[in-house]
Amino acid sequence: MAAPRNRTVRNRLIRTIPRVAALVICLAGANSTPAGAAPPRQKAAAAPGRSSADAARITSILAREGSRDTTELAQLLLTHGSAPMRAVAARALGHIQNRGSVSALAQALRDGSPEVRREAAFALGLIADSTALPALSDGLTRETDARVREILVTAVGMAGGRAGGPVLERALRSPHAPERWAAALAAARLRDSTLVEPLATAATKDPNPNFRWRVAYALGQIGDRRGAAALRKFSTDKSEIVRSMAARALGDIHDSTAAPRLVALLTDSSWRVRVNAAHALGAIPARRDARSLRPLLRDANPQVRWEAALSLGAIQDSASVSELRVALQDHASGVVQGAAIALLSIEGDHAVSAIAPAVDLLPGFLRSGLVEALGPVKGPLALEVLLARARDTTDAPQAAGAASGLGKRPWDAAAALPVLRPLLHAKDFTVVCSAAEALGSLGDSASIPAIAALLGRTATAEDNDVRASAVAALAALKSRPEALEALRGARRDPERRVREVATLALGLPADSIGSAPPPKLRVDPIPAAPATSATIETDRGAIRISLDPAHAPRTVENFARLARSGYFNGLSFHRVVPNFVIQDGCPRGDGWGGPGYAIPCEYNDVPYEAGTVGMALAGKDTGGSQWFITLSPQPRLNARYTAFGKVISGMEAVERIMPGDRIQKITVR
Repeated sequence: MAAPRNRTVRNRLIRTIPRVAALVICLAGANSTPAGAAPPRQKAAAAPGRSSADAARITSILAREGSRDTTELAQLLLTHGSAPMRAVAARALGHIQNRGSVSALAQALRDGSPEVRREAAFALGLIADSTALPALSDGLTRETDARVREILVTAVGMAGGRAGGPVLERALRSPHAPERWAAALAAARLRDSTLVEPLATAATKDPNPNFRWRVAYALGQIGDRRGAAALRKFSTDKSEIVRSMAARALGDIHDSTAAPRLVALLTDSSWRVRVNAAHALGAIPARRDARSLRPLLRDANPQVRWEAALSLGAIQDSASVSELRVALQDHASGVVQGAAIALLSIEGDHAVSAIAPAVDLLPGFLRSGLVEALGPVKGPLALEVLLARARDTTDAPQAAGAASGLGKRPWDAAAALPVLRPLLHAKDFTVVCSAAEALGSLGDSASIPAIAALLGRTATAEDNDVRASAVAALAALKSRPEALEALRGARRDPERRVREVATLALGLPADSIGSAPPPKLRVDPIPAAPATSATIETDRGAIRISLDPAHAPRTVENFARLARSGYFNGLSFHRVVPNFVIQDGCPRGDGWGGPGYAIPCEYNDVPYEAGTVGMALAGKDTGGSQWFITLSPQPRLNARYTAFGKVISGMEAVERIMPGDRIQKITVR
């Protein structure tokens, strides 16, 4: 399952940390605890002028954070007399994610203020540097504040490194439930197989379903079949979320012995459980149980029908062909695409004529994905369609999907290369991106000069995507000296994701990413009275969300400004993934569009539950106008995508949305 992103398709109870708005409000009576000192018993009265001076300093810190400038932030963190000020500095360092800040943040774990220690611990997690593990582990040995302990445990998982395993094993035995829950999710991120038994053991002793679903999720993420017995037990749990997570995890670990249990879950009363069970049967793959999947093509819930179609294709169930052809007439666009992809998987080239009408009727994002799905299909009809659609650049989603599909046909390279090479000069940037990546996949060394030239495109925000695709293509062609030379130059690119790909392709350590000027981001002032709610009127009904300016002030302001301008009116939900997300905000309708600028990420510790609203990305600091709503808890998104709101009514409308459904208008207050 791909995470939300600004690209075309390729494939809790935790309290929140106080944020900027709350800190600014409380400055008049702020605690002036010196770094490293014990907090006073009472709040000290603000000195005359302190409030305005501190407010000005916070504005300065936020400006540095927005421009990704660490100057003086470490010094402020370690020496400023105001605890809220130090906390803001720690948060800014976390958002900037510069490994040079690890030492100062580690020292701040000894700060006298729990607020500062919380922010420092979370910042260390965001930087994701395993060298911080000793400081995080040491912090846990002395920390008494329950919330700080939760964040320290979370940060251990985010930092990575096998040395974190023993730390999390101890945390799984904590007497404090939220700390155990944090440890389970941290284990999921660490993916350390030595934690399988401790996770399963801890779950048997904890009656709370909030822990069991987290353990089920972790066992699936770790992917070790030794967790199968515990997951099969969880699949019979009374709690819907535990059953749902267990079903998904059984597919993630490819436990074929769980097929009978998964078949039983196909009739579960919860549509989320049915979706995950269907997905798991396709992932195993359980070919003998295809007959149990077929009835789900007639399920009342379109997300279930969609997932059932995809799974029947994954297990290549030829007996379902007639029913899948009927599903091509389904009123839900996602089901149509799923059935078409399944037919291509089962029948190959023979299905091309049957699915051809769907290609032209689907909305852009799905159309592009379906055309791309022709790529692995061997045969003359699939090739003919791909070549024709790639040449027709007047339909950019179709041409981009066709270019990507041609990149998956090395056996037809002789026919594909003459069509793909001219597309490097196409007018639409998405076609250029797809063509570059396809040429890289096909090993076309003759295109290296033209692909390398794309690294010089810097005029527009879309050119960032072009350079990202170009460097990916050059990485695939790195056996050639001229590609290596271009990759060396890409290490100085202003876009971090470009530098990361180049660094990895050159075999250099991740922490050696070449320095570059901070990215050009839109950094608007944070309003004194931010928007706090939005009502989204859609074809499927109204959705009301509570906005969260305390955790993501700039993201909320960006969303509110675009909404007030009418930017979202008439835009379609271009991307829906069953039981994962619905996504909107793309003016092109194909997942590649944006407002022409990017805003800074405001990663925070708000968990992705069902109904959480987040900012879609194609890499750090690439958000603009695309946003998504999660359909179920998605811990993998935590602290990786800016969470900035939560659905408070209308979740039933969210669950009914299919690709192509539109926003009528958004009203913010």
